[in-house]
Amino acid sequence: MRRLSSENGAVLLNVIVAMILLIGINTFVIDYGVMWVGRNQAQNSADAGAMAGAIALAYDNWNDRTDSGPAKTFAYQTTQQNQIWGKVPALSITTDVTFPTVPADQCADSSCVRVNVYRNVAAGNPLPTPFGTSIGLSTQGVRAMAIARAAAANASDCLKPWAIPDKWTEIYPTPKQWDLNSQFDIADKQGAPLPNPDVYVAPTESSPGTGFDVRYDIGMKVTLKYGSPQDSPAPGVFLPIDLPNASGEPEVGGANYRAAIGGCAGVAVGKTDSLSVENGNMIGPTKQGVDALIAQDPNAKWDSTTKKVIDSCAQAATPCAATSPRIVAIPVYDTMAYAVGKQNGNVDVKLVNILGFFVDKMQGNDVVGYFTNVPGLYVAGKGTVGVNSGFAKVIMLVR
Repeated sequence: MRRLSSENGAVLLNVIVAMILLIGINTFVIDYGVMWVGRNQAQNSADAGAMAGAIALAYDNWNDRTDSGPAKTFAYQTTQQNQIWGKVPALSITTDVTFPTVPADQCADSSCVRVNVYRNVAAGNPLPTPFGTSIGLSTQGVRAMAIARAAAANASDCLKPWAIPDKWTEIYPTPKQWDLNSQFDIADKQGAPLPNPDVYVAPTESSPGTGFDVRYDIGMKVTLKYGSPQDSPAPGVFLPIDLPNASGEPEVGGANYRAAIGGCAGVAVGKTDSLSVENGNMIGPTKQGVDALIAQDPNAKWDSTTKKVIDSCAQAATPCAATSPRIVAIPVYDTMAYAVGKQNGNVDVKLVNILGFFVDKMQGNDVVGYFTNVPGLYVAGKGTVGVNSGFAKVIMLVR
């Protein structure tokens, strides 16, 4: 009777119950927390990989989508540098780094990179379960997916004030391949229409028209020469333009023009915008601005074999910028609209595209450089640039 009424061991029972409850709570809080932290780390890894792949697709090689190409290689390597709980995520460069065409509203032009990453049982690298093993939960896992897009930009807040004509089909006086010695002719000196005028078709979302095309024109060496509004459009002949300020008013004068070359105006200008032509030849301010620009990255040079800038401060151990300061954005105007408008006394230029241009050197009064890709912006309402016309790129996460 005394044994039945004894309280010996009661505390032990309470401790056992408390330990079970504590293990359960720890399993929920700690193991579940491990899973959610791992989930965030997996998403970071996938996001970083997709962004790296899109950047490489845009700036290294648009056409190489093989397993050994830069887009897949950089995407894969970046995921391995973003670990999940101290271990690299598992993925196959063949099946988990891909180029989807969905969602169709953003990826149908093959401008997207998709990355899947795993840390789970199926991949052979499950997450730890410090307390879950006590209640039979021996493994847990996470996976993540990200899609990034190397979209064609439609604007830039760092345009240089050099507007050049878009490429056209050379027909007058006889049909030939467009080259840097061409001239756009639609009327004779008296303004009468020519019977066989040159033809210009502006780029659209689906076609570059007759204009510049990234598939063929990357690496083209071009000499930018000052042109008068009275001259017919010719390759590389630029019109000095007034870029707008924050209020939308044109910033006129040599000082503003020179500052825009050596730095950034900071106001987004894009496709469909019209800009006024600056009075005066601006030869002195052009040289001063270019000298200031080159001084920001004096050792950079163009490699004609790879069609890339090398020895840039942007490629140093401590980069000066994401890309060389000498890779600049230059506006391209509607050649036909300008030629027709000039006949009617209107010398404003209507933008249709933005080109990347590596400023190599000044040669006399001219600016020598090479067409390339350049970072840009996407601004709603500025129109759409097709993928083959898109020298300016903007990298964005789609999902």
